[in-house]
Amino acid sequence: MVSGAAPLIVLRRVRVLTFVKGRDSMQKALRVTGIIVGVILVIALILGGVWLGISRRAYPRTRGTVELQGLTAPVEIYRDRYGVPHIYAQTAEDLFFAQGYVHAQDRYWQMEFWRRIGAGRLSEFFGEATLSSDIFLRTMGFARIAEQEYALADPETRRALEAYAAGVNAYTQSRRPAQLGLEFALLQWMGVEVEIEPWTPINTLTWAKVMAYDLGGNMEDEIRRVELIRAVGLDMAADLLPTYRDDMPYIVPDEELDYLSGSARNAGDLLAHLDDVNTRLVGGFDPARSLALGRGEGIGSNNWVLSGDLTDTGAPILANDPHLGIQMPSIWYEIGLHCVEKTPDCPFEVRGYSFAGAPGVIIGHNDRIAWGMTNVNPDVQDLYIERINPANPNQYEVNGEWVDMDLIPEEIIVQGEDEPYFLMVRYTRHGPIVTDMESMQDQAGFTIGPPGFPEGLEFTALSLQWTALQPVETFRAILLLDKAQNYEDFREALQYFTVPSQNFVYADVEGNIGYQMPGQVPIRAGGDGSLPAPGWTDDYEWVDFIPYDDLPRAYNPTQGYIVTANNPVVSPEYPYLIMNYGGFDHGYRARRIVEMIEEHPDGISLDDVATMQGDNLNLSALEILPYLEGLSFEDPALAEARDRLLAWDGQMHMDSPEAALYGYFWVALLSETFHDQLPEDLWPGGGSRTMVAVYWLLQEPDNPWWDDLRTPDVTETRDDILARALEKGYADGVEVLGERLDAWRWGDVHTATFANQTFGESGIGPIEAIFNRGPVAASGGTSIVNATSWSVDEPFLVNSVPSMRQIIDLGDLTNSRMMHTTGQSGHPGHRHYDDFIDPWRFIEYHPTLWDRAEVEASARELLTLRPAE
Repeated sequence: MVSGAAPLIVLRRVRVLTFVKGRDSMQKALRVTGIIVGVILVIALILGGVWLGISRRAYPRTRGTVELQGLTAPVEIYRDRYGVPHIYAQTAEDLFFAQGYVHAQDRYWQMEFWRRIGAGRLSEFFGEATLSSDIFLRTMGFARIAEQEYALADPETRRALEAYAAGVNAYTQSRRPAQLGLEFALLQWMGVEVEIEPWTPINTLTWAKVMAYDLGGNMEDEIRRVELIRAVGLDMAADLLPTYRDDMPYIVPDEELDYLSGSARNAGDLLAHLDDVNTRLVGGFDPARSLALGRGEGIGSNNWVLSGDLTDTGAPILANDPHLGIQMPSIWYEIGLHCVEKTPDCPFEVRGYSFAGAPGVIIGHNDRIAWGMTNVNPDVQDLYIERINPANPNQYEVNGEWVDMDLIPEEIIVQGEDEPYFLMVRYTRHGPIVTDMESMQDQAGFTIGPPGFPEGLEFTALSLQWTALQPVETFRAILLLDKAQNYEDFREALQYFTVPSQNFVYADVEGNIGYQMPGQVPIRAGGDGSLPAPGWTDDYEWVDFIPYDDLPRAYNPTQGYIVTANNPVVSPEYPYLIMNYGGFDHGYRARRIVEMIEEHPDGISLDDVATMQGDNLNLSALEILPYLEGLSFEDPALAEARDRLLAWDGQMHMDSPEAALYGYFWVALLSETFHDQLPEDLWPGGGSRTMVAVYWLLQEPDNPWWDDLRTPDVTETRDDILARALEKGYADGVEVLGERLDAWRWGDVHTATFANQTFGESGIGPIEAIFNRGPVAASGGTSIVNATSWSVDEPFLVNSVPSMRQIIDLGDLTNSRMMHTTGQSGHPGHRHYDDFIDPWRFIEYHPTLWDRAEVEASARELLTLRPAE
């Protein structure tokens, strides 16, 4: 699910989740397991080229016939030249069985790694280095909630999950760990005991919870807002928390909301709420401290759908490119799922993108409709300040009375340790106490208010309420979506897609287009969820969710298109609160897509849509650069640099000198403007929120942010900082790229490295070389349609990417195009391990192969699965 850290998204965030301390953590994990000798052996094998032979043991069989227990009839699996399997089965259960089988063939290490994230069991493999991640995951209790979901699942969903798990196990349980992936062999060489446990439906459901977390970060936002206000005060903090600009587009225009029931607005008042909260957040509460599971602003997505009135064929075109964390292998796995004869008992005829570890197609098309997703990021996470009984830390206050918490014991097995780590998870009516985790203990907060000690002693803690911490039916929605035949079926399916909330665009072969935002979005008794709220009273409780029929939607809008790019769904005229400060993208990508659609002179073609997906225009740069025009520089090189920026077209092409120059200038501008007045943890990252903040500050030449506090005898203004930033940025660029500006290239510094999330972060060069690919030059950047995002904290290294691209032609599905980032295989050295990287970065696609005759004619391999006699 897409659009905003995997799930961990899925995502850049998955990698952060797994190794909280990056390379140092993996190195520590290697030491903790006591395998120095094993590492030496591994390096020797690498240098001898032996690793490739060992890796090949895990390459799957993709030709011939295999007999398996659990099937009811033969299944045919055609693989095309890109390694994409097209599965043909006679029953739905056999179809999902085969999907589990091929996922395990190509991506089993990824599946194992993901299920250990979801269950909080990383430390069994990686030792103490991942213990803090496991503590977080056990505190969230994803696996516990997944068990509840499975118990409540409808019969069809249960059958699909069970058949999928049976297919995974049919492949894995007859093989040794080293035959499933090189990573397992490395672990065994390092002294780790590896046992491949059977896959279960709980593993699939648990990973969906992790995805939901990765696509929602309001918990971190609440803490960051409080600390920002403390650091610089309300007025200056407001400069860095800009509202949405009037000149940016909304997804659903007001005129499309005539179906609403007219319920009253739920939005709270940030400033009124602030005073109440700040009186209680004193002492040890430290919201500035980094959380273990941070994510960048680049996590997001684009999708849009065009009616036939705007296309050259007269039929709709649907495009989608989710922006998720860069990783190896790809988050996505392409697949075709086909019932040999489509019947009510076997209704699936679907092509698109799946997640290894889950049945069905997440994004794609069937024989009647197509759909795409981007992240809404509604505010569905609230932190509550809980008053703790000083005499009993397992009680908290509710409306003037002490109430017992629910206590859940957890034991975490840690590689290299004789005894498991014991954790007691404390639950309130809102959810788990998150400040019991080491990464957040300093944020628990306390006050000692004399006189009257110890009567004046007050302890507090933070609990988390979140819609994903209750049973949901996301996979029911996916299966219904895969077989939906029209807009009514589409909306029926999405009523079950409650977490994570996504912007779904829709098109069908009849020529209709549409949009639906699903999800459980809370209605609060008070407040707006932007800051931690008092938990000891009912004044800030969730009282309901926005009714599904009142959630934003559109069907054949008059403008003839729908564009979503994580921008706000609706204007302030909408009668409910969906998101608040910072929960949205500030609209640069959405505006650029709308511009390209509306400025197109003729019918838009598939090639035109591909050009749109690869657009590199930096709209923010075009807003900022005119302010350099009035500046004067004594250094001719600086004057020339300024003039070249003023003449530049704003395109962040990988071969552009000016794009590189602007990148260095932008980093320097943020440093010169903000670093003197903010602690390092609060330095802006350079995303769309920062861009809008700078846009407004540039219109106030004497705003206090321009003054450099490090020069107390001088009061700097806007032009002083702009000149200084260009000078510094140019000097930094010269140091890296040389003095000849004509020889600078954006792609020389803006590079993408696809790193394996475990051994690719080991810090051991030869091992990383086996698993990782890159760095490679990349066009695009942050808040650009071609969203190869980066943070000023690590300029200019790409941290999130368009993780896949699809363009669906509803007039002729065989014309549709797809591409994801790396390749279908998760096995290093395999021909499909990295064959998508260059086509992906050069905005190229492959045909999707839809008709069976076309699939068979193009197939390179055929594997038949038969029931064992």
